Amino acid sequence: MRVSRRSFVGSALAGSTALLTARGLEAATWDPSGSLPSMFDRNGVIALNSNENPYGPARAAIDAFAKAYDVANRYPAKTEDALREAIAARHGVKPENVLVGCGSGETLKMATEAYTSDSRHLVTASPTFEQPATAMQRLGRPIKASNVDSGLGLDLNAMENDSANAGLVFLCNPNNPTGTVHSLRDVLSFIERVNRKSPGTMILVDEAYFEYVDHPDYGTAIPAALANKSILVARTFSKVFGLAGMRVGYGIAHADVVAKLAPWRVQNGISQLSIAAAVASANLTEHVKTQQKLNNEARAYARKAMNDAGFKTLPSHTNFIMSDIKRDPKAFQDLMLTKGVAVGRPFPPLKTHARISIGTVDEMHKAMPIILNALKSA
Repeated sequence: MRVSRRSFVGSALAGSTALLTARGLEAATWDPSGSLPSMFDRNGVIALNSNENPYGPARAAIDAFAKAYDVANRYPAKTEDALREAIAARHGVKPENVLVGCGSGETLKMATEAYTSDSRHLVTASPTFEQPATAMQRLGRPIKASNVDSGLGLDLNAMENDSANAGLVFLCNPNNPTGTVHSLRDVLSFIERVNRKSPGTMILVDEAYFEYVDHPDYGTAIPAALANKSILVARTFSKVFGLAGMRVGYGIAHADVVAKLAPWRVQNGISQLSIAAAVASANLTEHVKTQQKLNNEARAYARKAMNDAGFKTLPSHTNFIMSDIKRDPKAFQDLMLTKGVAVGRPFPPLKTHARISIGTVDEMHKAMPIILNALKSA
């Protein structure tokens, strides 16, 4: 009997829940939002280390993925147009304002390579998302990094001072790994000051965790980016949409900026299947609301548990928390793996802090007693 590609993939996806033992320590079942757990149980370890959405993609994305398998043998040039159009519709911009790539990391890499040089440095923070700095190190180009402040927020004054003659300023808001945010007013004021101090410097605002933020003064820099050619905003489908493994990200900017960056990207760098899942996810408003609610519940529980136990944990506006565990984070990470819980790696210069990603509500109720028992007994 002939089996079509679509029927094969559909059968494989439908049968995966029966074959899986668990994701983390949970049974592989459909969650209340209609999303599918990870297809890998990671040897029974509760994965709280990579800021992934533990509930996975929406069912609409899974269905679109399976349907797209019929065109997996075709290059995705035309379907990338559909992805740009879906993203543009989501944000109320034009397709020419959208640059797509392999995760938001490709957007960050393109901007780093295009706007910096041996004489035009990168301005960043420490700690923050490392991709731009990693790209600079590989290229042998200069970096100026300022430490986060006492509240673990980006030191915008220090970053402004470092911006003179910079090629690129990287502003991660909310900041990974600290979970802190700056208000839209502060971000726009910072951009204005950098524009005055260093005309020609590009400011890259990474909003990967935008959908998780619940703060009245927070907002997106996208409207400013459409009018100001010195701003690029990076977004991703990896977080709230649960497509981290499918690698779909994008940037939004003035059309001239998008045109300048386009030659730097890997052509046909997103698969047909990933594009289909992202297009299906782009307008899932209720799915996003459900994921926000689930994350907020689990995050509030985890933060309260850490603070009640005496391990200072500031408010987070992401799907992770950063806690002062009062000890070496690498030793803590290694210890937790022996107990079946994966937590984040060290983030210099923070010497006693650990980042804990937010899992499902059930995962957090299982993991937090293990974490706290380890901290209290060590």
